[in-house]
Amino acid sequence: MRYPANAIVVLAGIPGSGKSTLLRRLFPEPGAVQVLDSEPIRNRWKPVLRKLPYAIWRPALHLTYYARVLRAMRTNTPLVIHDCATKPLARQLIGRAAQLAGRPVHLLMLDVPADLARQGQHQRNRVVRKGSMKTHARRWPVLRELAITDPGQVVPGATSATILTRDQADRLTRITFTRSDRAGDHQIAEGLQS
Repeated sequence: MRYPANAIVVLAGIPGSGKSTLLRRLFPEPGAVQVLDSEPIRNRWKPVLRKLPYAIWRPALHLTYYARVLRAMRTNTPLVIHDCATKPLARQLIGRAAQLAGRPVHLLMLDVPADLARQGQHQRNRVVRKGSMKTHARRWPVLRELAITDPGQVVPGATSATILTRDQADRLTRITFTRSDRAGDHQIAEGLQS
């Protein structure tokens, strides 16, 4: 997949859909693309805070993560943001901040059924509470349909949405950011289309 050099790509999907796994595979080492995922922060904090329930320190984790997201948007570096996209406040924050920074936003959505996502949570040994998972799973189909017709209703200012199944995501080999003569240039690798 190819995006403009100044683009922000929001990698979205319900918990367990494979966002972190995809990011680790596509961007194994730090490079020209800035990849933001809250998982490394959580992993750094966990040894110190593991005696406390996650629900207590989760707000501080999210605050730290979104502060990093906002700071990264002020650069011209290509940016990939890990976000479930099922939280309206986070979507608004990302979209409005990108608009203020004058950067285009593109959605890359991993459309994975809730039962398969639940298996992914068990595999990574980080299971989301049942009530929270139901909320994510209930909101996701609405967001997916909005993204098809108007990505800007999902994240303000978003100009494109690409929706991938798990199989298509597994076949994705690269995300690149390149200079383009055309505004809004965005190409999807043909092999991913079903």
